[in-house]
Amino acid sequence: MWGMVLGLLPLHAQVVVPTDSLADSTVTIRAGNAGRITAARIDTASLHATNLKSPGLAMLLSAAVPGAGQFYNGSYWKVPIVFGLGLYFVSSWLDNNRRADDYRKQYDASVLANAPDETLRSIREFYKNQRDAFAWYFAVLYLISIADAYVDASLSGFTVGGDLSSVAPVPQAVHRPPGTQVTIRWSF
Repeated sequence: MWGMVLGLLPLHAQVVVPTDSLADSTVTIRAGNAGRITAARIDTASLHATNLKSPGLAMLLSAAVPGAGQFYNGSYWKVPIVFGLGLYFVSSWLDNNRRADDYRKQYDASVLANAPDETLRSIREFYKNQRDAFAWYFAVLYLISIADAYVDASLSGFTVGGDLSSVAPVPQAVHRPPGTQVTIRWSF
């Protein structure tokens, strides 16, 4: 729970969490910077109000059925995309596999008739390559779906909105070595 708060602090920061801080709904952060102490207060009630999801369960659901992890996380708009692309890749794989098998049988029959047709062989190879490509597409979609479910569940407690003025920035000293400085700026 405090990992998000600790991850945002500089390495020299100290987090003081009194035992009664949950009752006060505040946490005091003190950071030393060149002998100065800066303090900020964070409202812990907003940290407990979020609905946390289990990343492991989200991954397991997404591994069982592509799109189920997204449904568990509440990302309902992703479900038809993942499920639809998965169905498209599987149906294309099945169609290309059927066609490759048909052209394999036709080519084998032409070889048995002592008149091998190279056109049939090249068409068979084309459908085999297409079939293999759709298998890779499905595998990549499957892994991305699992990773997306994990990341979405891990960030379920992260809130973007609300009043951020209660957290004071902790200034850090910038030490620049003497010498020439070059600044490059791009604007679009």
